[in-house]
Amino acid sequence: MNGKKKKHGIFSNYRYFLAQWWRADRKLFALSGADIALDVLVTAGLTLLSSYVVYLLEQRLALRNVLVILCAAVAAYVAVESAQTLFFHLARGFRIQKGVIQGFSMALVRKSLELSYERLEETEIQEERKMAQMAVLDGLEEFWYSSSQLLANALKVLIFGGVIASLNPALILLLTGICLIQLTGYKLAADYEQRTKEKLKSLNVTKEYIQNKAFDVSAAKDIRLYQMQDWLKAVFRRTNKQYTRIRSRIGIGYFLYNIVEQLLQFTREAVIYGYLIYQISQGMNASAAVLYLGAATEFADRFYNLSRCLPEIIRIQNWLTDYRQYMEEENRRPENEGEEVPEGRDGKAEALAIEFRDVSFSYPGSGEAVLSHLSFTMRAGEKLALVGLNGAGKSTIVKLLCGFYSDYTGSILINGKELGCLNLEKYRERIAAIFQKTQLLSASISENIRCREDDGTEKESCEALLRRVELWDKVSALPEGIHTSLQKNTSGEGVLLSGGEEQKLLLARMLYKGAGLCLLDEPTAALDALAENRVYEQYRELTGERTVLFISHRLASTRFCDRILFLKDGGIREEGTHEELVSLGGDYSRLFEVQRKYYAEQARREAENRL
Repeated sequence: MNGKKKKHGIFSNYRYFLAQWWRADRKLFALSGADIALDVLVTAGLTLLSSYVVYLLEQRLALRNVLVILCAAVAAYVAVESAQTLFFHLARGFRIQKGVIQGFSMALVRKSLELSYERLEETEIQEERKMAQMAVLDGLEEFWYSSSQLLANALKVLIFGGVIASLNPALILLLTGICLIQLTGYKLAADYEQRTKEKLKSLNVTKEYIQNKAFDVSAAKDIRLYQMQDWLKAVFRRTNKQYTRIRSRIGIGYFLYNIVEQLLQFTREAVIYGYLIYQISQGMNASAAVLYLGAATEFADRFYNLSRCLPEIIRIQNWLTDYRQYMEEENRRPENEGEEVPEGRDGKAEALAIEFRDVSFSYPGSGEAVLSHLSFTMRAGEKLALVGLNGAGKSTIVKLLCGFYSDYTGSILINGKELGCLNLEKYRERIAAIFQKTQLLSASISENIRCREDDGTEKESCEALLRRVELWDKVSALPEGIHTSLQKNTSGEGVLLSGGEEQKLLLARMLYKGAGLCLLDEPTAALDALAENRVYEQYRELTGERTVLFISHRLASTRFCDRILFLKDGGIREEGTHEELVSLGGDYSRLFEVQRKYYAEQARREAENRL
């Protein structure tokens, strides 16, 4: 949570909405203004035309003259209506769609990319993001359209209301009172929907998660192998049932409002037409009767539309509140502010020196400490291995070093400077990491190495890196070489790499960045022991004098490191080289012996199978 949430009223939302649109597309305001003006002109002109034709007939003009005047009026009406239709489609069909998709949607994407990792992990943020996405898809376009309709109908109500008021001003007061009752009823239904939507947020997240898993090819194997289908379908069915029940309650609220609305509409029209029938019976001439009858009809219709626009805006503006709540989320600390990483003092300017000093950390919402008073150092250029059982806190250390979490106690020093005081964006330019579940982007090989759009430059540097990591033979054999797309998410022509090939490509990415601190968080967990050992030897050889932190669950794979730290219960329990820790006879030695016997037995079985 970032403090108490701001409450946004309808006028605040309107100012925000119009300000966003004004910055995005000022021409839209002119087009919408022309559309509204012509819409009012067409409606008023059509009403006056009917009365004017009757007036001409009352004057006993020649039928030919009446037809000429009528044809000219119809031609003018068609021209104005055609212009109004053109402006409507230019505004709504092009600029509003463009603005909603490229304006609000892009702002949503930018916000998600700018939020820190620790905030994105929060369940509340994930729920708010989902609601903001729904607002863009379902609400914001209609907000503009309903606002335009509101203004157009308000102008028509004023025009035709003025005509009706010339008969009896009391009619206007009566109709206004009916409208206010109608608005109150709709607001009650809309407010209930907004309150209830809070309950829908977590249900939406659960539904989306299961849907994504159902479509996720990488998860399909486990789902079928372990026969999770019935389980997932049951959870989805139960969640969807709860979601449907809540939506049904919202629908009942609007159903009750519709009953009230129909009764009020009947009352409104009975008043208007009853009064006009009375005036006609008192001797009102035909042309005036047609004018007042047309005005009464339009007034009733536009008043009805106006009474529908206002509640609709009340409902839709709640979507804008959802959007704004997500857009107003902030990081716990600015990631683009702070000090530069200081230069090292040991002659290795590029390599970073690390020190954890009495660091403790618990994940948000968990009272259990993952790290407890942890202290260790990494000299600039040192190759350090961090090993231990699952849950010991190894990956947490990597996340802290990446600056993903700020809520820790103690000190994390980078070249002697507290990490919390550094400019994280600048600091991350100096580090690189390969995680256990790192996924390559559905982009070209070159873009995956350089982590930016392929502009055709640096072909030689990419080729040199691929040769260094022993992947060039594979890439050069592909039809488009380094410009070949990976994965199949965005391109049916994308290729899939093996686990070992992916690791080599990730190593090329790390080398391209030229980071002074390299973090390897069990990136080879999916490889066999021999393949992992080869990859780690490659990492050590190619990272040169950079500071490198290796994390592996296979102890033998890190024996080449300068030092090994054995992590247990959130703290360092043993420290030394592989040989020193084995001879110590402690936890590391016992775990290594278990693994040695396991891999020896595995190798024996594989040898027997080959015979």
